[in-house]
This record gives sequence, C-alpha cells and structure tokens, in this order.
Amino acid sequence: MKSLMKIFLMLILLVTYAISQEIVLNKKDAEVWSTSQVINGKLKGFFSNSGIIKINDLDINFDIQNSDSSFSIPVEIKEGLNKIVIEVSSILSDTLQLDLAYKIRPEIYAYAEINSLTATLKSEIIENPKNEQLSFFWKADENNPAVVSVTNQNEQIASIPFDNNFPEGEYYFDLLAVSNSNDTAKARTFLTFKKDSLKAFNIKTDHAAWIDSAIIYEITPYIYAVGGSNSDFAKITAKIPEIVRLGVNTIWIQPVYSTYYKGQGYDIIDYFNVRSDLGTEQELRTLVETAKSNGLRVMFDFVANHSSIQHPYAKNSAQYKTDSHYWNYYQREKDNAPYSQHYKFYQGFINYFWDDLPNLNYDNPEVQKWITEAAKYWVEKFDIDGYRFDAIWGVTARNPQFTKDLRLALKRIKPELLLLAEDKASQDQVFDERFDVAYDWTPEESWVSHWSWQTNYNPNGNQTIFNSPNENQKSNLLRSALTNGGKGFASNAKILRFTDNNDHYYFITHLGVERTKMVGALLFTLNGIPLLYNGQEIGKNGHPYNLNSIFLSGYPNDYYDPNKLFTYYQNLISIRKKYSALISDNYKEISVTPSNFVFGFRRWNDDQNLFTIMNMGTSSSNVDVKIPVEEINLDSSKIYYLTDLLSGEVISGTANELSQISISMERFSSRVYTLEDAPVIVNIQNEIVENVIPDKFELNQNYPNPFNPSTAITYQLSAQSKVELKIFDILGREVQTLVNEIQSAGQYKVNFNASNLTSGIYIYQIKADNFVQSKKMMLLK
Repeated sequence: MKSLMKIFLMLILLVTYAISQEIVLNKKDAEVWSTSQVINGKLKGFFSNSGIIKINDLDINFDIQNSDSSFSIPVEIKEGLNKIVIEVSSILSDTLQLDLAYKIRPEIYAYAEINSLTATLKSEIIENPKNEQLSFFWKADENNPAVVSVTNQNEQIASIPFDNNFPEGEYYFDLLAVSNSNDTAKARTFLTFKKDSLKAFNIKTDHAAWIDSAIIYEITPYIYAVGGSNSDFAKITAKIPEIVRLGVNTIWIQPVYSTYYKGQGYDIIDYFNVRSDLGTEQELRTLVETAKSNGLRVMFDFVANHSSIQHPYAKNSAQYKTDSHYWNYYQREKDNAPYSQHYKFYQGFINYFWDDLPNLNYDNPEVQKWITEAAKYWVEKFDIDGYRFDAIWGVTARNPQFTKDLRLALKRIKPELLLLAEDKASQDQVFDERFDVAYDWTPEESWVSHWSWQTNYNPNGNQTIFNSPNENQKSNLLRSALTNGGKGFASNAKILRFTDNNDHYYFITHLGVERTKMVGALLFTLNGIPLLYNGQEIGKNGHPYNLNSIFLSGYPNDYYDPNKLFTYYQNLISIRKKYSALISDNYKEISVTPSNFVFGFRRWNDDQNLFTIMNMGTSSSNVDVKIPVEEINLDSSKIYYLTDLLSGEVISGTANELSQISISMERFSSRVYTLEDAPVIVNIQNEIVENVIPDKFELNQNYPNPFNPSTAITYQLSAQSKVELKIFDILGREVQTLVNEIQSAGQYKVNFNASNLTSGIYIYQIKADNFVQSKKMMLLK
C-alpha cells in the first residue's frame, strides 16, 4: 500500500511539474501593418538554450540567451494569415495569429527630366519586397491636350519629343510595373507645356493647374437633404445638378468611413469601409461617378490625427494593455511637440480636445503604413481628386516627416490630387513639401483654429472684423488678416478662404444678410481657394453641429431662399470663373478714403484689372478711390470703363480722370470693378428650374422645423389625384384643411401659418387617391 501511495504522489508531482512548464507569449492575435515582427515571450517552469518558431509550414531555430528564459525573435511574415507557434523541448505555445493587412507589392515613382522640348520619362523603384524582376510600360493619358508618342514605352526609361505646334496644357503619363508573380504597381507624372517651354512636375512642391481655379463646396452627408427613402449618398447624387447650377467645380464630402457616433463622422472605426448609415459602397461610387461626369472634382475628408476610441485597435489596446499589438499605435506619453500644451489624458490615451479621439503614434512605422495605405486605398478605388486632412496640424507637430512622406505616397499614384490641410496657411512649414492648400488661420499655437477674420473666441457667437465694435480699426484688422500680420505668406502658399464651414456658426447667424453679401464679394475676389459650406448659399443659420437637414429632396436647393443668396453666390462664382486675375496670386492694396473702415485692393493678370472696394462701416459713405493707372500703363488718349460686376454701374473716363474716383457706398456693401476699354454688360438673374414630373407620391418634412409661426409643407404627385392636406393636433383633432382639390402630377408647396395656434406638436397628413402619409412638426413660440 505504501508503495502504491509513493507512486501516486510521484505521478502527481510529475503532472504538476509538466503543467507548470509552459511558453508564455507577450503578444495577442492581431492584424498587422509590417512584414517585420518581433515575437516576445518567456519559458515558464523550465529552461532551455534554444527552440523552434513555426510560421505556417516554416520551422526556424532560435537561441534563448537571456538568463530569465525570455526571448525576442525577429521574424518576417508572409501575406495573409500567419499562424505562429513556439516549440521548446517538445512544449508548444498557444498559436499566435498575425494577419498582414495589406497586399505585398512593388512601389514605383515616375518622373521626368527636360532637355529643351524633349522629356525623358524615368522611373525609380521605391520598394520591391519580393525582389522580383519588373516589366515596365508607359502610357500617355487619353485626355491629354494632344496625342503624343512615347518612345521606348516598354522600357524603364522612355522619351517624348514635343514641338511648338502642340497645344498648351498638362500632359499626363502613367507607368505600370508588373512583377514575375503578376503583382502590379502604378505611378503617374505630368509635364506642363506653355509658351514654347516644357516643365516637369516636381512632386515635392508643385500642384496641378486645376487647383488654382478650384471653388470648393463642402457637403455634410447626413444632413444634406431630407425627403424620400433614398440613402444619404443617393440624395446627394440626385442633387448634383443643383450643385452644378450653383457653379462650384469641386465638392468635399465629409468622412464616408465607418464611424461609431455617426454625425459628421470624425470618429473612425474602420478606414477601409463605407459608412453604412449613409449608404452602400455602390451608392458612394455612383455619387462620385455622377459628380465627375458632371464636371465636378471630388474630394474626401481624411482623418489622420486620431481614430475613434471605439476603433478595434484602440479597444484591443485598452483590453490587453502592453500585450496588445496596438498599444504603441496610440500616443501614450507627453512630448514637447508644438501644441503639446493642449494634450489631455483619457483612459490611458492622449488626445487634444476630444476624449473619444485618441492621438495616433506616428513614431510607429506600422501606424505610418496603416494610414498611408488607407489614404491610397480611396484614391485607387474611387479615383477621387483630393483630400481634406482633418486636424493634420497635430500629425505634423508630432512627426513632421510623416506628412512629407504621405504627400509623396499619394502624389506618386495621382500627382494632380489636391491636398488640403486643416492647418495654418500662416506657417511656412505647411507648404514645405507637404500640402497644396491650408486654412486661413493665424500662426499662434495657443489658439489652434484661430480664423484670421475672427477677433475673439466666443463659443456662442462669431466675433469678427466685420462686426467689430471698433469702427476705426476695421481696415487695420482686415489688412493684418490678409497679410499674416504684415509678415506675408510662403511664396507657394495657397489659402483656403471661407466664412462658413462644418465647425463654425453660419456667418449670417450673427452678421446678417448685408455683411454676408459684403464678405462674400471679398471671399470670391481674394487670392486663394474659396469655400462654400452647404446651406451657406441659401442663408442657413445656426451651428452645423445642431442642424436639421438642409435641403428638400426633389426640389431646387434654392426652393427656400428668402434673401436670394443662391443667385448672389452664382454671380460671384461666375465672376471668378470669367476673370483669370482672380485665380492669380497678384494682390495689392489700393488707397481709399475714408481708410479706417473702407478697404480696397487690386487683382490683375495680363491685361485684366479688377478692384474690390468694401465699406465695412455702419452707415453710408462717400468713398474716394485711387486707381493706380501708372502701374497699369493705360493709354492717356483713350476712354476706359470701370464696370461694377455686382450692380452693372459704369464709371468712364480717361486714365487721368479715373486715377481718382468718388463713389457712394451703402453700409456693409462691396463693389467689384473691372477696368476695360469698353463697358461690360452685367446680367444678373436667377435661373429657372424646370418642374420635373415626380416618379412617385411623397410628402416631405416641413421647412423650417421647428417653426414660428410659418412653415412650408411640400409634396409631390406622380399622377393627377384628388388631394387632401390637413393639419391635426397631437390628440388627432383636425385643426385646418390646407388642400382639398384635384391636382395634376407635379411638385407642390403650401405655406402654413400657425399664428393662431399654441406651441406644441402637430400632425400634417396627405391623402392622394390611395396614397396616405403623415408627418410631425413642432411649433415653438
């Protein structure tokens, strides 16, 4: 019996010893963004000098040299899923699964060198991860100004002879590289032919010509339009003709990627997936293709500074701490970078102002690869024309080199991309091999987003130069804003000019219609790139964070536009498109009297000369304007004409007579004069939109809602019907009949005045033959 007991105890000891022997891996399963990985772990309960790491079907020996039996094994993983097991002394670790998140392929760079009128196209292999031989093929873009022949197009180096008969413009060339295993890489470059000269695109500093004439229209998808059952993407697609009618040539769509809180969508939880609450990937593709087929360029918003704290990477790091592969994907420690005074700690992450938006760690090469691949993905998948980079000031502050590298990665595949930085145009570094356009923000770091026209920060208001109580300093304030405090801007700086955007109160909310029109003329006649924010063109007010939908599906965007701002912006856009002087960089202030609240400047290009005069004063004023006729080199014997492109009024005279003119200006008004040798006919009228027969019955949400005391109710009929439109209170009691008649197919609008009713929720209902639909509306008095 004692012998059996001893054997039993020995077995227990052996089993206990065996159980206590294990291999602990300091890593969890992960999606990874580098083929180079390090597997860390430790032997527990036993010792050994060596082991085997098994990666899929490959066994690799390794040494264990640390006295505490820990090990650190650098490995190279393959494309796709990699299953990793450590074996030491016949003991196996758990299986670690690392999934390489991107396709391994070559990366190439196409560029040109110029010798007189001959261009040599060259290529550089940036990365060839499989070390395979590459075959090259050059192709001229079919949309080039003329057909050009490429010599040696199947070689790594090709050439293109130009001659003086070629039309001026940009000539694009695509380079395709194919490996032995059929991995492909693409690159692109262009040449500019102008006035018998040929210039190669410099990827670090140059931008495509279309960017100079860009007029950007920002779209917030989830509130853009209301009515109907279509997705938000489809509603925007249906509105493309309205956007074209306005006259803009570029649309910027706020984030289209998967987001946790929805809304404006800057809390990304998947950079490679379309937001399902806005629509499908195919609906987004249709939107992009429809916009482009109507002559619009398309920009996406891209969020590089942070992800959502609900992103799977952030959640994994919160769960597993330093064992998580993603722990170092996020900034964990403070540094002395610019803007570091704004750092905040939240749940182990560092952020700037938004607790749910933790900063990414750009010292981590995998983060750089992840975000670069995400940015390239949408360019390659949807052929978009540019990005607006959200909070990119934070990325450049923490890792200045990354934003340079990001530019190269994107412009290698599409050099004509517009790269717009949410960063300060007043800081030279933004344009130092980084971005093409940046915000009209002042340079100080204590106020990150200080709009140059904003005089004080007030979260509940909009205190600007134009509503400053100091009447005698308005011109000085504007002069400082337009010259970066007198310091000027970088020679290659392009400034995004705006009065409204997704973070501002609508300008009209606190400054009114008169000043909105006055500053609109300034916006569209300054150098830089003008921006319109959706709703601005119809006088929408309030703050974008708290808005109901802006437009009605099935109706013109200016359906509700009491101040006719749509027409006003149409005309300003038309002026900007007509006069190349307004897209040049030429700008110079001119002398005006009174000079304390009246401001004027000249824009010119070749023989075009335009002058913008603003009376920012609170009363009408007689203004003396000095026209610099000597600089313009006018013929003293000829009669010239100053035509106000906003009103059509004309002032004529000789160069001497026009050297100083006197004009009467209403308060808060602008004049935009063109100086020519003949008067300009100014035809200002609103376009008529055809009433298209709808394809279905539909009752739309009333506008505005809530309302006091009037609102508009719109509906559409796809066939002639007996129509009843009635109002009921919340208890179902009929309040009023608005329509009771037979109506033809078409679109209808009924104004409802509730001045005799009390505040509350009301129901409006339409009956049209067999169609019945009801909606709620709120009266607030």
